[in-house]
Amino acid sequence: MTMSIPRASGGSGIAGGLILPGLTGANPLGFLAALGLLRRLSDRFPPGWPRMGWTAWGGTWVPVVVAGTGVPLLEGPLLDLLESTLTQEFTLHPASLVERLEAVASSPTDRRKLIEKTARDGELHAWASALASDFVSPDAINQLQTTRRDYFLGNLKSVIARTRREHLERAIFHPWDYGDALDNQSLHLDPSEDRRHAYQWNKPAGDPERKSRGGMLGANRLALEAIPLFTSLPGRKGLRTLGFSGDRSDDTRWTWPIWSGSLSIDPIVSMLGLTILQQPEFDRDDRSSLRSRGIVAVYRTRRILVEKTPNFTPPRCLT
Repeated sequence: MTMSIPRASGGSGIAGGLILPGLTGANPLGFLAALGLLRRLSDRFPPGWPRMGWTAWGGTWVPVVVAGTGVPLLEGPLLDLLESTLTQEFTLHPASLVERLEAVASSPTDRRKLIEKTARDGELHAWASALASDFVSPDAINQLQTTRRDYFLGNLKSVIARTRREHLERAIFHPWDYGDALDNQSLHLDPSEDRRHAYQWNKPAGDPERKSRGGMLGANRLALEAIPLFTSLPGRKGLRTLGFSGDRSDDTRWTWPIWSGSLSIDPIVSMLGLTILQQPEFDRDDRSSLRSRGIVAVYRTRRILVEKTPNFTPPRCLT
């Protein structure tokens, strides 16, 4: 049974929308899960709908989804839509492109042909534009990918196959309890997954707790659907992903906005790429410019390397 969630009563264009209190915008995983949810719902509504904004809730920012003028959106029907939209068969999901790219990684010609073929399928091409390039090494990865390369494919398969309705409900409508296993079913996007020796009792490798708790499977499933929004282009040292700055383990940062008005998916992608978001710090004029665009907060996390594993640091609010 879903909990009773109040509808938004204020904000520009989001009054009456459905509040999703589990998906905090101050967490990289929560932000991506919100985008992934909106992206998948967009396939089931008329062009320009649904729309999403953010509202203050419990000391943080959470998304509010509006289905359309005079169109109510409730918890049960939202979960029904997601259940019918999110496949559990990896071979039917465009993320299976990862497996095909790995299969031709040693042949630049075959890899190029595979990437070119994706242009015939808009969804597959979006994944290719995020994950691959003809012009850089096949070892280059989207900067959002923080799962170790040798584990990434297995984790993708597990997240897609194992997510059920109850995982989605807990991630979207409830405070996160981190009650799902982490082992082999996480995209490693939550800063809480930076578990080094000094931070825990058990040795990170082989930690038995990972098999029973520490993750939010539903949030990972939704966040996976946001990956194609983050197009990658050739940079100096690999792929440069939308919203990121830097190329090295000591200078790579991801910055994302929180906005108050309701926007559909295309304007949101444009906002993610705003140059002003990459300022080292924001002065008074920058903050005024951000407010004029409806941006009420900006978060930034560092992408660091801990031994062989990339991690996101706890983000800080810049505004």
